[in-house]
Amino acid sequence: MRYCLMLPVLLALAGCGGEKTESISQAEYGAKWPFTVEKAELLCQDGPPSALVRTGDGKLYALNGSARSRASQNGWLDGRSISKPNPSVPGTSMDYSEFTERAMKLCPSYAG
Repeated sequence: MRYCLMLPVLLALAGCGGEKTESISQAEYGAKWPFTVEKAELLCQDGPPSALVRTGDGKLYALNGSARSRASQNGWLDGRSISKPNPSVPGTSMDYSEFTERAMKLCPSYAG
């Protein structure tokens, strides 16, 4: 009987440790969409805050400097590799700083 009472508590606790994510898509942003993928999830990993984007194939891309500095040890790719060319400034990539900021806000330790 004791185990039957504990099961709902354990199931409730199991859902508390999930990472916070935010879904983003090209459909929301139109021509301002800076990525070569149609949709993705923003997330952040603490210590120091690392802004990340996860694509549909499960790959993680580093969006900010602290994430890029930890990328090789974590198996993350560089977010610049999925940014579209900037049509206004040939030879540059589109700016994705808005998404970096949104991802950073998902980190509990971010004070920005």
